[in-house]
Amino acid sequence: MTRVPALYPYAVSKIEDHQALVERHEQAIIRWERASAIPLAILAVLFMVLWACQVLLPLSTLEFDLVEGAILVIWFAFIVDFVVRLRYHRDKRQFLKSNVIEILAIIVPGFRFLRVLRILMAIGILTRVVQSLQGRVNVYIAIVLPLITFAGALGVFEAERGQAHASITNFPDALWWACVTIFTVGYGDLYPVSLEGRAIAVILMMSGIAMMSVVTANLATYFLTSQQRGARPSGDQ
Repeated sequence: MTRVPALYPYAVSKIEDHQALVERHEQAIIRWERASAIPLAILAVLFMVLWACQVLLPLSTLEFDLVEGAILVIWFAFIVDFVVRLRYHRDKRQFLKSNVIEILAIIVPGFRFLRVLRILMAIGILTRVVQSLQGRVNVYIAIVLPLITFAGALGVFEAERGQAHASITNFPDALWWACVTIFTVGYGDLYPVSLEGRAIAVILMMSGIAMMSVVTANLATYFLTSQQRGARPSGDQ
């Protein structure tokens, strides 16, 4: 009977230690994400620039390989970032579930013969940069959506050029096609004929639908919040 009171303070101490450890991990994640947001955004833009150089510029074999090496260095940097956040995250299973796109972008490092995976890598990088829900909406519309459209144009142009019976044979046409595809307009004047090009089309259409869903949900939340704030004074009276 005398052992139970003796064990109680020890159990309380263990619980407090565990809570303190969880709080330290959460603070570490917050500090890491704040410190890495701007560098990761720069790497995301640099990735797009390097990929555009590969697709649009007449590079020699050596120059192409050097650019490819720089792209893989960026890919490795995002692996390090992902591992650090996973290490300090309390619920690792939930963390993995909420970062599926980023996982897909990290698993396969966008080699030149898997062009469609570069789209996933771009989306994964841009998804990591965004922090809050409000920021996600603003950044998605102002930055992420145009970059995804540009990435889709690069990917489909790289996949379609040289294909027999291809209708997308230059980058301006690829950019026009990406715009009408991501906004789900689909004029049908231009369309991909390769498997990779069609896979990119599916990714762009899903991104466009996601954009409409995010914007609609954000507007609905805004109007509901405004309505509730306007109803408070009358309710107090």
